Amino acid sequence: MMYKENKVAAALFIVGVLSIAAGIISGLYFWSQEDFVEFGQSRARIGWGMVIDGAVWGIVFFGFAEIIKLLQGIFNQGEPAAAKEAAAVPAEPAGDNDTKTKRVSDSEKREIEKFYGDQGRTVEKIELTDKEDFFVVTVAGKKELVELGGFKPVIHPYET
Repeated sequence: MMYKENKVAAALFIVGVLSIAAGIISGLYFWSQEDFVEFGQSRARIGWGMVIDGAVWGIVFFGFAEIIKLLQGIFNQGEPAAAKEAAAVPAEPAGDNDTKTKRVSDSEKREIEKFYGDQGRTVEKIELTDKEDFFVVTVAGKKELVELGGFKPVIHPYET
């Protein structure tokens, strides 16, 4: 899986750094210049206010950048991996005793069939596993382990 860096998050991070730098520079400039002597002792308070204002806005932009990075990370997890390590999820088809009490719900069945239908593939059989939200799906004679717990179904390597 290739990690995709989000350009908007990088831009917001840069804006945050620039905001903090601008706040510090403008605060020090306002505080140190004699041009604003008519403000008297308030000059220092206004200067510190400008520094704090720049720092607060910088932190806000850092927060937005971090939120976008986290959302990008969630999106990246959903991408199919070309060469995934053997992330062995032990999954055995549910036994005959379990199938009497448990069965694939209609909504899960529809979600799996829609997922494979969007790929132009037809589902032959859906079996339960002992893991929650994991199903063994037979497509074109090949068994695949499908996880439904996230935003979209994820196909894992199936080991018999």
